[in-house]
Amino acid sequence: MTVLAAIDRQPLARTPQPLNAPAAARTEWCLQIGRDRRFTVLPGTHGTPAYAATEAGTAIFDGTLYNRADLEAHLGLSRGATNDADLILRAYRRFGGSLFGRLKGTFALVIWDRAQQRLLAARDPIGVHPLFYAERSGGFVFSVSPERVVRNDGVSTALNPRALADWLAHRWPDAEETFFEAVRRVRPGYVLSLDRSGRHMHRYWDPAPPGESVEWLTERDLERFDDVFSQAIERAMSLGPAGIFLSGGLDSVSVAAVATDLARRRQSAPPRALSLAFPGDECNEEARQAGVAAQLGLHQDMVPFGEAVGSTGLLQSALDMGRGWPQPMMNAWNPAYIHLGSRGARDGCRVILTGVGGDEWLTVSSYHTADLLGALDFRGLAHMLSSIRRSYKFSWPNILRATMWVYGVRPWLTIAADAVAPGLVHASRVRRVLATTPEWVAPGEDLRRELHRRAESMILPTRPENGFYLREMRQSLEHPLQAIEMENAFEQGRRIGATLRHPFWDADLVDLLFRIPPHLLNQGGRTKGMVRDVIARRFPDLGFERHRKVFAFGFFGSVVRTEGPAAWKRLGGGKTLARLGVVDAQRVEDLAAHLFSGNDPRQLYRIWDILHLEAWAQAWV
Repeated sequence: MTVLAAIDRQPLARTPQPLNAPAAARTEWCLQIGRDRRFTVLPGTHGTPAYAATEAGTAIFDGTLYNRADLEAHLGLSRGATNDADLILRAYRRFGGSLFGRLKGTFALVIWDRAQQRLLAARDPIGVHPLFYAERSGGFVFSVSPERVVRNDGVSTALNPRALADWLAHRWPDAEETFFEAVRRVRPGYVLSLDRSGRHMHRYWDPAPPGESVEWLTERDLERFDDVFSQAIERAMSLGPAGIFLSGGLDSVSVAAVATDLARRRQSAPPRALSLAFPGDECNEEARQAGVAAQLGLHQDMVPFGEAVGSTGLLQSALDMGRGWPQPMMNAWNPAYIHLGSRGARDGCRVILTGVGGDEWLTVSSYHTADLLGALDFRGLAHMLSSIRRSYKFSWPNILRATMWVYGVRPWLTIAADAVAPGLVHASRVRRVLATTPEWVAPGEDLRRELHRRAESMILPTRPENGFYLREMRQSLEHPLQAIEMENAFEQGRRIGATLRHPFWDADLVDLLFRIPPHLLNQGGRTKGMVRDVIARRFPDLGFERHRKVFAFGFFGSVVRTEGPAAWKRLGGGKTLARLGVVDAQRVEDLAAHLFSGNDPRQLYRIWDILHLEAWAQAWV
């Protein structure tokens, strides 16, 4: 790569004006590396990253370092003697490539190593801070926004029909691709290396590396949870006055309780409770939300859902918002939560905490059933099934059909069949994967053939190396949706005017929870046992000891049925996606008519899939 050899010792340049582009009113910073042997930073309205240039190279750092004091001590520097980028550059000279595993924080980072003629780029272990890049004219462009990358001359704005079509098929075969042809994603917890030998991506942080035995924690180690959980929340609250998206669930309530205790110990203002009051009985937790806020002594903003989404309703508000999103907006609830968060920001909140991540790290994957069957651990199996029954509003027939059959028995039948007829089993698995492509997606032969090739590449070995449970846990780290969810939250925070932080996604806490055995996660015979008993004792009158997970599937389905037809008509269906060759226009219209007529309500989510991709694509095509 000739551009890497061209980067020399010239200091980093800054361009004070944003690009002359349609999105110039709200922009992110952008780093350009060109043939002119210069690093150029184009600042955005949200600020400019820290930078440093020395004889050894150049560094760009955007984000928050949690262990800055430790790095300064290792390097013998006085506190605050240098900016984050210079500190990183000095630490890189000391530690080399092992530096990335030593960093604690949320960040996007680019380093030019002059001696090795190597460009390195990384984002934090969880991906709370995004980082995207594209190659252009022998150079590179980096930014925390894919939209900002394509706003550069020489970078194509063409959309990626493969990614759009695969999204509609609910497949994500390439964790680095984006919805723009030219833009790639730096994966969370990975380092991107660009040098004369080419492009390489390797993981620098891993709580349980594949192929290595897991250092499972013991019951005695569980005492560490409180300290690590508190540390995660304290890190978030160090950013300034805090709010919290407070639902009535265990995850956000546990965060709120610890955050309140920390604030009182520091003699600072407690977090502000920000809550949505949903209509109906299915997902309304207003009484429990109010009870938690009152017992913690928190000021609470309880906003009715209808007020939060505005007079146009949820779907239309989400589609209008999605047109200006840097990539397709996956979360239809964004208008409500951005309205809610903005109220907190106007009242002084600089960071808003969430309970996001609790479902991933406090619960036990149903695939653990297969491991228990393989070990003939029927006592453990009974405990697992009982925990599900006591924690969710599922009937025993549904639990036995899904957990026992789909996640327990069927994987072992597949393994047995694969041992006898591997070719037939593989062909059958390929057919099942290809059948997940809806008939209205990818009408053209070339695109459909490419989707099928990509789908086949996703087929995993029938027998995972370290067991079914650990393979599923790794998906929480590796799956592209995890990165996209973090990128979505990053953009949410930008629009709210406050940083969003998710303590359950703190890397040190994830490292701990990843290695807690399933039976300890389900202590007490219910899911989320790590926090359930403490919360139940803290709020004895609110029923947390028997709390069951609340889902909003039915409510969202009613919204789609009520608001969907008008939103569909206003948007024109999937006409832009059809022009891109992503969908068949007539079949999509037939699908919408079928679903809006009340047939097959379980498929109503397809309407949102199409609508939010269409709204975003219209802004670019």
